[in-house]
This record gives sequence, structure tokens and C-alpha cells, in this order.
Amino acid sequence: MAVAAGLLSTAPALADKAAADRCAAKLSNDARAIYVASAPLLVKGADGRAVVTEQTRSLVLSGKVSHLTAAQSAQAAADCLVLR
Repeated sequence: MAVAAGLLSTAPALADKAAADRCAAKLSNDARAIYVASAPLLVKGADGRAVVTEQTRSLVLSGKVSHLTAAQSAQAAADCLVLR
């Protein structure tokens, strides 16, 4: 999770929201939930890694994302979020 999530802080200035959304459409339910929860919080200057970590933790604690696959799901979501 840390690898791709860490890349969120170095996302290109010319992001492609449509490409990110197309990528997210292919994600598992858990990864998509993390993507949906994290995407609106990734504003300029936000710490992408912290956002994805906090949203993943919140979703796991609320029972919406399995703790068994949380790290893999967060990684997959982050892979799409870096496109934004």
C-alpha cells in the first residue's frame, strides 16, 4: 500500500480524472470503495498516502472493507488514484 500511496503526492499536474475513473471501474468492490472514499479528498496539497491510509482504516473499522485484503485493495485503489 505504501508504494503506490506514496506516489499520490507526486501525481502529475495534468491529471486525467476520466482515466482514473475508468481504472476504478475495473477494481474489486473493496478497492473501489477505497477509491470512492479517497478521491474527493485528494485536493492539491493533500498527503495522498495519508488520505488512502485513513480512508482504508475507516472502511475496515466500519466493516465495509475486509481487513484481510485491505492492503491489496488500497494498493489497487492507489494505482488508479495516481491517474487523477
